[in-house]
Amino acid sequence: MTNSEPPDDDRRLARAKATIIQELVTAVEVIKSNYATKGDLAVTKEDLAVIKANYATKEELAVLSGKIDVLASNQQALQASLLAFQAHAMRTFATKAELADAVYQLTWRMAGFTIASVSATAALMRYL
Repeated sequence: MTNSEPPDDDRRLARAKATIIQELVTAVEVIKSNYATKGDLAVTKEDLAVIKANYATKEELAVLSGKIDVLASNQQALQASLLAFQAHAMRTFATKAELADAVYQLTWRMAGFTIASVSATAALMRYL
């Protein structure tokens, strides 16, 4: 063994220790970054007030659910009444085409009645 060998071994050991220590420091930093600190977890009263204002409670959700159910039943009732009104309107009111057909038929009926009346009056006047 020469005098230069022990210092090389010491340097190698020092480098190995430095590498191991650096890996440990990196591992500790990674571990720290993965977990929250007490400061991170601390929630103030103002934070809780904001959270309460932004989120609904179970009771509020239950009330909203009940209101939604009432609205859904009202909507179904309205749809049923609209369908009934539509059926009634179809029976009560006429379309333009139906109205035009009815006027056309009445026109020819009136013309036929007028012709029959004039003919009957002429025949009655002739034979009397």
